[in-house]
Amino acid sequence: MTNKKWATLLVLISIPLSYYGFSNFEAGSSEPLEAVLISLACTGGIACFFGGLYLFFTKEKGRGESLLVSQTTVKDPPIQKEVIKQPTKKVNKMAKTTSTSVEMMKREKELETRRKELEGLLEEVRHEETKLEQSLQEKGWVKKDGDWGIE
Repeated sequence: MTNKKWATLLVLISIPLSYYGFSNFEAGSSEPLEAVLISLACTGGIACFFGGLYLFFTKEKGRGESLLVSQTTVKDPPIQKEVIKQPTKKVNKMAKTTSTSVEMMKREKELETRRKELEGLLEEVRHEETKLEQSLQEKGWVKKDGDWGIE
């Protein structure tokens, strides 16, 4: 909402508040709660009225969209709405770094799991090779220079 709409709303709210407060103020009240309500209505009505007047006569301060660069003391261009909606590059870099770091940590866990599996398979192959070599040696085969031959 603009300042003019807020100002109109505050002035319209102040009318019934002030009327209730000041019309019952002179009559007084025997109940403490009603006396508090009357004083709040008077105070609230006056505050809303003057607040509405203040908003009505002040200009809405923007972010410099209508100013020329030569009218500003700092030589920054005015902020445009499209620029405000876009996340900053620093946030994007941090998000990418975080996501790649998380992905890298997951990848490292996967590689560690695969390495353990491969080490287990390698141990199994070595054990099987050893058994096979023993079986071949029992049947009379001999290993010479990496090749198998009969004795």
